[in-house]
Amino acid sequence: MEITDNHFHLDPRGRRGDAVRDFLKAGGSRLVLVHKPYGEWQKLRQFESQVATTLKLAGEARKAGAQVAVVAAPHPVTLVRMVEDLGPTVAEDLYLKAVKYCCTLVDAGELVGLGELGRPHFPVTEQMWEQANRVLETALVHTRDTGGAAVLHTESGTPEAMAELAAIADRARFPKARLVKHYGGPGALEEPAGLVVSVIASRKNLQAATTSGAEFMLETDYLDDPDRPGAVMGPKTVPRRTRAALESGILDQELAQRIHVDLPDRVYGRFT
Repeated sequence: MEITDNHFHLDPRGRRGDAVRDFLKAGGSRLVLVHKPYGEWQKLRQFESQVATTLKLAGEARKAGAQVAVVAAPHPVTLVRMVEDLGPTVAEDLYLKAVKYCCTLVDAGELVGLGELGRPHFPVTEQMWEQANRVLETALVHTRDTGGAAVLHTESGTPEAMAELAAIADRARFPKARLVKHYGGPGALEEPAGLVVSVIASRKNLQAATTSGAEFMLETDYLDDPDRPGAVMGPKTVPRRTRAALESGILDQELAQRIHVDLPDRVYGRFT
């Protein structure tokens, strides 16, 4: 059976292929490789260069033996920083140009969707909050038009937050069955509002997820950050926790198949 880590980062300064090989040796097989900012950027060509780095790292992961689906987008925190530095109008225009660039890569088959999109996970001004939500809705419209998936980085997934995100998706006419709430936990599982929850693979979360009745996938949010080794979770975690849950009876083969194969295939379409 395939074992999929639904949210995995690689960093050009990090362990890269060694981290992927750790994942594979532990029993993993497929990764959703998620772009992350490798530094500040305020020009589109700088962002494009960073995405090229992510695609190169995806190639290294494939050479190590993993099947990979890649998502990329300008991070929502980047929008906040650019608003502070460039002003709201210039920042929004630049951010959405980066979104549109990623959409061209979905059309070209290099990405399976956009991520991480979203909104700040920390307090901001009301004006910034309204802009972030508006920009997220526009980004989902562009992503919808490419037929790609979308991965969300937001505040904690309470039932209220999930309902708000679902409403944004509805206004954008984005299919919630391909909209993933990254870094999900029990609150997101309680009332997912039609979104797919990607659960941080702690023992507590896995236990809660299997009894929730919600659709979920498992992730480590591994950062491959040389300054924070093993953060958020190490690359071996998803396959090890899956195997332990199967052995203990928390998971059965049918549910494991849905978590690691059926649902990721529906959301992302392909791993190569």
